[in-house]
Amino acid sequence: MMHDKSKILHRIKIIKGHISAIEKMIEDDRYCLDVVHQSQAVQKALKNLDGLLITDHINHCVVEQAKLNEYEKIASELIKIYEFKQ
Repeated sequence: MMHDKSKILHRIKIIKGHISAIEKMIEDDRYCLDVVHQSQAVQKALKNLDGLLITDHINHCVVEQAKLNEYEKIASELIKIYEFKQ
């Protein structure tokens, strides 16, 4: 369960707006670098969304897992998030 759901959904709406802007820019044959800048804004917004999701997960799910001594699950999930190879 996400605790910052409204903040997360707000970020998703912003990302959707950026994606729509990119689509319109391409349809309108806008200058390539302008499209790239908009794409980079989407990537930054997605990275910020990831940060919110990970922070929420750590503050709530990981804390609960630690209370239940589920340390292997915690480690496994964090490794998967950061794509470390075992």
